[in-house]
Amino acid sequence: MSWLRRFGRFWYDFLVGDRWELFVGPLAALALAGVLVRAGMTGAGVGLVLFISVAAVGTVSIAAALRS
Repeated sequence: MSWLRRFGRFWYDFLVGDRWELFVGPLAALALAGVLVRAGMTGAGVGLVLFISVAAVGTVSIAAALRS
């Protein structure tokens, strides 16, 4: 196995791990925040949306983990 493949697997395991939604969810929330900033929403509003989005991702992930 080449060092590049091992390097890639390390970062995948480090960033994604077992719960891919905890990696993708906050990235999607940041993308949404960027869209809202470009649309002219205030900083406080974007911060609130970002907080609620990340909290919702965490809540859904915990609920899914408890169900399984």
